[in-house]
Amino acid sequence: MHGTTAPTVFAQLGLDPNTTSLLATGVYGITNSVFTLPAVFFLDRVGRRMLLLAGAVGCGFSLIVVGSLVAAYSDDWPSHTVAGRVAIAFVYIYDVNFSYSWAPIGWVLPSEIFNLATRSTAVSITTSTTWMANFIIGLVSPMMLENLAHGGTYFFFAGFAVLAFLSTYFFLPETRLKTLEEMDELFNAKSTSHERDITSAVRQELGLERSDSVEAEKAV
Repeated sequence: MHGTTAPTVFAQLGLDPNTTSLLATGVYGITNSVFTLPAVFFLDRVGRRMLLLAGAVGCGFSLIVVGSLVAAYSDDWPSHTVAGRVAIAFVYIYDVNFSYSWAPIGWVLPSEIFNLATRSTAVSITTSTTWMANFIIGLVSPMMLENLAHGGTYFFFAGFAVLAFLSTYFFLPETRLKTLEEMDELFNAKSTSHERDITSAVRQELGLERSDSVEAEKAV
């Protein structure tokens, strides 16, 4: 799901153009901004992993609910106003869950998990990949909403929420309050020999580490 597709989503749920414009561009955008703020306060308290897992569950559940309601009542929304309102509510619940989890943390993680040797390249790749994904989703989502019947678009993206939960649960360790060195250990990363040599030389110069030759002399 993508914020730019919100007008299409609300129109599909049976709202008139004026209401769609207000809810999609105004209220939806405000909700997105407001619920991004909790991430600032809870990232280092709750942790990235927990927020991502909770966000994936919330997004997936919301999409399943909306998809189910669209599949059941989309042929006659005027006769099922309660179902329409519930669907609209869960669109916002989806937005809330995405805003405090995947929206901000998707930018935070790449900037902290890579070591200095690879960070600039890796962050460039992850940033361009994120924007490319946003572009593709914004491009294809309206077509999917128009052509996939029985709430198929919502179930499709709910499947990705499930994949996001599983990949986070099984493959992403908690990075809260970790140093760069601890990040390398966390992801089993190997520093280059050049980096190790420089680190060792600095530690020896500061007296924090003895060279092999000194250790050998002491042993003799």
